[in-house]
Amino acid sequence: MEKNLTMLVAISALALGACTEERTALDRAPGKYERTTVSTDAEGTTTKRESSTEVDVDDEGHKKAVVKSKTTKDPKGLLNKTTTSESKQVIEEKD
Repeated sequence: MEKNLTMLVAISALALGACTEERTALDRAPGKYERTTVSTDAEGTTTKRESSTEVDVDDEGHKKAVVKSKTTKDPKGLLNKTTTSESKQVIEEKD
């Protein structure tokens, strides 16, 4: 019983986290929002995260958010390769 309850709480937390990101984008006022963070870990790898959110409202009052993110990892050292990943998510308000 306790194992099932723990599993249920973990799954609920993951589902809530996914919904929160979408709700946050749709709760913003129409416009463009940009954010950049740079961090370096103990091994010397520098990670740069860039994200932009563009919120629009159509003629019927429905919001649409386009969230773009780009992550670049640059490991310490001359011969280590830099990796970049990009994603784009379109979130539309439901009736």
